[in-house]
Amino acid sequence: MILPVITLAGFFLSCNIINPAEDFPSIIKIDTVLVKVTNFEQGSASHNMTCIKINVAGATLGIFEMPIMAPCLTTGPQTLFLEPVYEVNGVSGQREVYPFFKPYIGTGKFNLAPGEIVTVVPTTTYKDECKFVWIEDFEDAGVTFVYPSYSDTVFQMQSDTVREGHFSGAVYLDKSHRFFEAYSSNDYILPKTGSKVLLEFDYKSNTLLEFGVYILADGSAAWSDLVYLRPSKVWKRIYLDLGTTAGNNQAAEAFRPGFRAAWDSTGIATQGILMDNLKLIHF
Repeated sequence: MILPVITLAGFFLSCNIINPAEDFPSIIKIDTVLVKVTNFEQGSASHNMTCIKINVAGATLGIFEMPIMAPCLTTGPQTLFLEPVYEVNGVSGQREVYPFFKPYIGTGKFNLAPGEIVTVVPTTTYKDECKFVWIEDFEDAGVTFVYPSYSDTVFQMQSDTVREGHFSGAVYLDKSHRFFEAYSSNDYILPKTGSKVLLEFDYKSNTLLEFGVYILADGSAAWSDLVYLRPSKVWKRIYLDLGTTAGNNQAAEAFRPGFRAAWDSTGIATQGILMDNLKLIHF
């Protein structure tokens, strides 16, 4: 009887060697990021942080699309270092840490236990060194846009559909109003050292919207089209890169961001673009 017992014990021991006990991860649950503005010069708290970068105990777990349930094998009391991530020019394949928000570290350590879920609501605000050089929320009587003579339609203030506040800017195109162009009433000197420069805003539209910039150099202004924004049935916040354009034009004296749209004769009779909470930010 002794031999079978020894043989059976050896069998179970070999099974444990072949299939060692697995560690159960803890789960970090994050649904969204909360943004707080600290003064009116920062504009709206509207954002579209689609992902978040998670760092635990000095090691990066990765970039995760929210809402997420991220597994983590590091357990015990840990400090979480979280960085909101955005889509550059609205392209899901171009995701970067948003440069202007402070990382979320939290007020203490989170106890990560195997098999348990820890829910985190990261709250952030803008870094102190951010420069908000252009804010347009369409709440004032006038707007900070100007129009060339060939633009046969302009921004209208409307209150029927807004992202925030009481008003948003609206552009309507039809058979009698075929072309729209608006650009900033100020020219901006932007950093050309590779520093991040973003023009961001909320928009909703049923037609194509072109974003570009006039590059001012040697007494002339040349238009450069940068991004074409597809129609969106819902309000969407977009982050448009101006830093690359500034860096590629070292001889430029200043930059004048703007928008263009044209009536599509094959589309519906009236085509509209709504815009809200625009801001131009850099360091």
